[in-house]
Amino acid sequence: GRQWDWTYEYSDYNTSDEQSLTFDSYMIPEDDLELGQLRLLEVDNRVVVPAKTHLRMIITSADVLHSWAVPSLGVKCDAVPGRLNQTSIFIKREGVYYGQCSELCGTNHAFMPIVLEAV
Repeated sequence: GRQWDWTYEYSDYNTSDEQSLTFDSYMIPEDDLELGQLRLLEVDNRVVVPAKTHLRMIITSADVLHSWAVPSLGVKCDAVPGRLNQTSIFIKREGVYYGQCSELCGTNHAFMPIVLEAV
C-alpha cells in the first residue's frame, strides 16, 4: 500500500530470470463510473485470483500505516512500512469481493478501495 493506491505483485509465476507481474490499482473517479459500478469501491485493475485455492498474501507499505481489509472474506492485515506481514485466504466461491484500507492513513484514506475477483 501507498498513499493513495495499492500495488500488487504476482510473484509465483516467474522464474529467477523473469520479472514479476506488477500493477497498480486506483479507485475509479465517480465521473468515470459505468452503469452498475459501485461508487468509491471500483478500481481500474482488479486483483484476479483462483477460487478454491490456498493463497498467501504478503502485505507491506511504502509510506505510512495502511490496512488491507476485505470484510466479506474475513481478512484484515496491517501494512507497515519496513515490515512484511502475511495472511492467507481460501476463497470458496467465485465472485467479486470488495474492501478498503481500514487504517486512517491520511487525507485520501477513503479512496483506497480493494477489489478481489475470484475465478
